[in-house]
Amino acid sequence: MLTPEQYLGVVAERIQRTGGRLNTVQIGPAVAVVGLFTESVMLSTMNYCVVAAATPEVNAAALYDFTGRATQHARANVMGTVGWTAASVVIAGLVSPRVYPDAAQAAMAKSGNQFGGETRMVAVDTTAGAMYAFVGGKLWGAAMQGSVNAKLTFCFPQPAEAYQQVQWQQQQQQGWQGQPPQHPQGY
Repeated sequence: MLTPEQYLGVVAERIQRTGGRLNTVQIGPAVAVVGLFTESVMLSTMNYCVVAAATPEVNAAALYDFTGRATQHARANVMGTVGWTAASVVIAGLVSPRVYPDAAQAAMAKSGNQFGGETRMVAVDTTAGAMYAFVGGKLWGAAMQGSVNAKLTFCFPQPAEAYQQVQWQQQQQQGWQGQPPQHPQGY
């Protein structure tokens, strides 16, 4: 079974693989993995802050509290001025072996629009093998939403996908090469 710590390792690896600046930061009672990205989408600068932490259980109050603290951290570290040409997107997720229904509902609710920004909440239940988040359209256009949704689902994969990545990484560390069979000469 996938542990919350293994899942966070997958999040950290994916942040680094896509060029994010990776840090660990104390956010409330949790030590969080934080990835900062800046990319250009449709002549606008998108500042992403992906924040993930493991916790014994997740309820809606804990998710809202963590998301609020993560958003404060992100706003303090955003590049450029947030407004018409720069947007700040915070994707905050708690990973746990137990996610209560109120937390799942909160994570899947459509997030509120903010001027020049958006905050998405994620709850990952490693026992149930479920990732809860709002992945849908908003007012600010398909290109922006496609970018936000892609970043969210890549950095917070479904637990089964994360587990496959952990298994693959363990095989790599054990020296298994996974190379295709060599064809004999002449083919």
